[in-house]
Amino acid sequence: MQKPRNTKYLLFLIIYLLSTGSVFSQRMGPGRNMEGSKQVFGPSLFSYETYIFKSSEEENKSRLEVYVAFANDILQFVKDRQGNYSSIYEMLVTVFDKKGNLVGEQSATDDVAAQNFAFTNDRRLSNKHKFSFDLLPAEYKVKINLTDNDTQQTLERKKKIELKSFSFKKALLSEVIFADKIWANQNGKIEKILPNLTRKFVNPDSSFWVQFELYPKNFQDSLNLKYSIIDMNSHTVARKSFSFLPDRNIVRYLIDLSKYVKISGRYFLILQAIQGENQTKKRVKFSANWSNEQFSKVNIDVAIKTMKAFIPSGEFKQIKNAPDSVKKEYFKKFWKQRDPTSETDHNELLEEFYRRVNFSNNYFSVNMLDLEGWHTDRGAIYIKYGAPTEVERHLDEINLPPFEIWFYEKIQRRFFFEDRGGRGDFKLVRME
Repeated sequence: MQKPRNTKYLLFLIIYLLSTGSVFSQRMGPGRNMEGSKQVFGPSLFSYETYIFKSSEEENKSRLEVYVAFANDILQFVKDRQGNYSSIYEMLVTVFDKKGNLVGEQSATDDVAAQNFAFTNDRRLSNKHKFSFDLLPAEYKVKINLTDNDTQQTLERKKKIELKSFSFKKALLSEVIFADKIWANQNGKIEKILPNLTRKFVNPDSSFWVQFELYPKNFQDSLNLKYSIIDMNSHTVARKSFSFLPDRNIVRYLIDLSKYVKISGRYFLILQAIQGENQTKKRVKFSANWSNEQFSKVNIDVAIKTMKAFIPSGEFKQIKNAPDSVKKEYFKKFWKQRDPTSETDHNELLEEFYRRVNFSNNYFSVNMLDLEGWHTDRGAIYIKYGAPTEVERHLDEINLPPFEIWFYEKIQRRFFFEDRGGRGDFKLVRME
């Protein structure tokens, strides 16, 4: 049955939802659509990630790699008499042990030139640096400082890490690096990689990769590598397995993920390396978001969890542990009772719910922390109230963690979120 699409119908729908105490207090309409929200919730202007590998120099050490990327918009540019713009900055990465002793320090200085003013405000992460440290396995604190030469102001990020040892018997796999681009020589040896620090891929027309290292324990036994790609509904997208006889201590391996991932969504890459009695398994999350596609509907277990704020606590505790068949029946009944147009084939409120869950998973997920967008504080607020009337973002303030302020005009409330770890996990710290 075709749904009416006139102004009177939309007005009726909004009044109905408000008068019945709908769980959605703000419905996205003209001027407040998904495209508008996408522009508001763009990526951070400063991003970093750390990776741990086996040292190729010293057997008893591990290699810490630090990748940093940031946008021109952070820097202060100076205009010369010829009308050109330039900015000089210094990137300093220091590593401290558990007692606060300095154990590693590296820096890089660069001069960024711009021929027009628009380039000085470029928000792409076009400035990229890599730093590498060979260290004994232990706990460390990494400090990253970006200092603007003109203003002498410094943006700082800190992270605690634990460097594990790859010398113990079962360690066959390194951490993995997701990449937007790979450069290799004629022999296939990797010379350079452009890492994707968010594990989110947005270009369906280009290759995107994952790189990792294998650490065989001997050269007599075959090494078996298995990998699979699973979507969030536990469907297998790809499954591969092969064996080879290793001839070196460190074997670098690449997987072209774009060969298998053709649909927007969130995925798990599962790696398993086996040699004799030794076995290592890893499971990491990544996502693909093609702008012309929507994510698929979430499975029933996740759907019930996303509704936690709308279900009485006692009822939720009971239903979350119920069999899937019971959950599906509960879900169907819950939304049928709230269908504003029961005479049609569509439940507009349920469709809006799915749009908000999918949007939250798309823009608020933190893949490196294995955190789904609906399970974040920003996701919970977005699902409940929809797109904010205004969003004030402060992603790269000097000496302050990234923070956002969301304002909802209809309910006259502000929500304050902080990303104290600087990795995209914004926590709700205050409401007004």
